[in-house]
Amino acid sequence: MNMKARSWFALIVALLCVGSGAVARADKFVYRDEANKQVEVEARLYATGQGVLALEKSDGSIDLVPEAAVMQRVPGKDPEPIKASAMLEKLENEFGKENFRGIVTEPYVVGVVLMAPLPKSSEKRVEMALRKSATYLKSIETTFANFAKQFKVTPTKSRFPLVVLIFETDEIFEDFTMKQSGGRGLSAGNIAGFYSQLTNALYIRMSECHTFATPLHEAIHQQCFNTGVLPRLAPLPKWFVEGMATGFEGSGEKVKADPTKLNQAYAKAIAMSNRIPGDLDWDDIGMYDAAFVGDIFAGEAYFHAWSMHWLLVTKYKDKYSSFLKTMSAMEPLTDRKPEDHAKAFEAAFAKRPVQFQREFIPAFDTAIKRERFTPSRDDLPGVISKQMNLAAIDVTAESNGSVVAVAGALKNISPIREMAYYVTVHTDSGAYCDWFFPKVIIGGTKQLQQQAMTKVLPGGIGGPGRTFSVRVKAAPADSREAALWASGQVPVPSIRLVPGR
Repeated sequence: MNMKARSWFALIVALLCVGSGAVARADKFVYRDEANKQVEVEARLYATGQGVLALEKSDGSIDLVPEAAVMQRVPGKDPEPIKASAMLEKLENEFGKENFRGIVTEPYVVGVVLMAPLPKSSEKRVEMALRKSATYLKSIETTFANFAKQFKVTPTKSRFPLVVLIFETDEIFEDFTMKQSGGRGLSAGNIAGFYSQLTNALYIRMSECHTFATPLHEAIHQQCFNTGVLPRLAPLPKWFVEGMATGFEGSGEKVKADPTKLNQAYAKAIAMSNRIPGDLDWDDIGMYDAAFVGDIFAGEAYFHAWSMHWLLVTKYKDKYSSFLKTMSAMEPLTDRKPEDHAKAFEAAFAKRPVQFQREFIPAFDTAIKRERFTPSRDDLPGVISKQMNLAAIDVTAESNGSVVAVAGALKNISPIREMAYYVTVHTDSGAYCDWFFPKVIIGGTKQLQQQAMTKVLPGGIGGPGRTFSVRVKAAPADSREAALWASGQVPVPSIRLVPGR
């Protein structure tokens, strides 16, 4: 690896799977950062390997520093973990008190990053929304601990406050995500939420808190890496980490699901086609992580990760327990190659992943007979039903061969303020129709009166197209942005044309 040729972020990503040895010592470090600026930090030396130090700070975040950049190291005491109240104050300073609200329910520090200052009438509402989220997070602790104990792993108490940041709009979430990731990995628009092993915080869109499916998935990651069940910065196989988290999805506001049960959304999709979407090989999934970090295969990879994890945790409990303990004991920043993942898997389960792949559908068919699935609206052709940008939206499109007619409904799912919405429904040929709602009360619903897609986006060619998509822009009803939309200055989307046209 040519360290000098990499950006700092690329260096951090690459080093999540290299190095050797955990260390339990606290020091003061003086080093030079990427901009050659001198940095001084008090930290615990969490791990080291291949010329890189992992420095754990008092707020639970970890800095990765090339050993060659360290100018001075002075031995000292372990930094005391930050108090939850001090963490809340730190976040207020970071985001600005005007655009941030938060509460402490230990060990959680839950905050919302606002799109604009709140009216006084919304202060109570935002506090209620934060307390609801904190209560939900506490229930996750219990469910996760019960699952881990089934497999003879007892979670420990978190050393640090667990930070959960909720971003009010998709735009501010995606801007933040782009800065965090440097544009690498999944595109920000395709990420509903994420947990960072470096910052130790969970980041989520407010729209996702309407059903809590994504917050639950990411909160499981945060639980795993803060309770001793899995070590941070260890080269864990991605299928295992994501397979475990997907097993808890789909509980709604009451956390009832765990990896021993069927994931309702995945199971429904598999049952309808009698196969797992995509053609990924479980040997590849078990060895390589690449499918999880690109937009093209990520959705398929998560299906396979859940499927493999579900089969192992339900049909091979003793062997799964042994494998979980092996993963729990893995050292941070150790050097681990794909063949090492394969060897660890075969050592625990006595077979290659692809051999279990052949067992999945028969085992799944047996389990599915105990479940009764009914199609949701989003499973039906010509229908889109989703939550986005503080709106729950249902859209139905019908085509007569030459023009598409669209109708539907929109609900304001913001728990804290009245919103303005600009909605567009468009085909991949550029035909579209739109609606503007200047003011929708909290919990209020507006009908998308039927329209024909007769307008054409810039660069489009018109016509019915092959697929259709929905986009929602949201702004506070009393904002300058909403006023601009009302005057006709609406944010018309760009499009990607149908291939070959």
